[in-house]
Amino acid sequence: MIEVINITKSYGKNRGISNISFSISEGEIVGFLGPNGAGKTTTMNIITGYFSADEGDVKIAGIDVLRQPIEAKQRIGYLPEQPPLYNSMTVNEYLDFAFEIKNVKSSGRKEHISKICELTGISDVRSRVIGHLSKGYKQRVGLAQALIGDPDVLVLDEPTIGLDPRQIVEIRKVIKKLGKKCTIILSSHILSEISAICKRVLVISNGVIVADKELQPDDTSLEELFLKLTGGTKRK
Repeated sequence: MIEVINITKSYGKNRGISNISFSISEGEIVGFLGPNGAGKTTTMNIITGYFSADEGDVKIAGIDVLRQPIEAKQRIGYLPEQPPLYNSMTVNEYLDFAFEIKNVKSSGRKEHISKICELTGISDVRSRVIGHLSKGYKQRVGLAQALIGDPDVLVLDEPTIGLDPRQIVEIRKVIKKLGKKCTIILSSHILSEISAICKRVLVISNGVIVADKELQPDDTSLEELFLKLTGGTKRK
């Protein structure tokens, strides 16, 4: 479903990511783990077509993101680290706007938006102004806009950053539920976040993939690798 082929991106003289390749099958929830500044967001921006790579290709369901951007993006739902919200709009107004700009080919707009609101747990705040919502609800609204149009692929960049523990648990539950119908790539710099949601993890450090592992119960090798990359200390 997602195919990343030898992508490289530089910012002036600084190399952001270098020769990254991986593939994600339909129905997988894959974690993208790495320290801050490792290249996670750059990679995700290239996958979604927000940035273009200097070299390499990205395909979504066989569609090249750079050469067929409209067709590819119609299959992608994207939640960036800072959700693209309009705080002066109500939730209903914002999701209606998202439906319009995504040019969703559906006559059942109200039913479609209602279904997404129920799935993300925001049905009770649909008439409220987004700027008056808690951060947890704002994150849910951002996730709801990513689901407009029933995308095949969800790209989630640090979806629980800044949330309190209760909100983190709630968002994790929502993501797991979404994983039953979408292919998901989820970035984080927190190992426990990835372990709680994903069964496979890609580890990036200094712009290169250093590991691609299936998560196994009681497997400490990933923790040891991540601590080595971040200079942390293993839990006792």
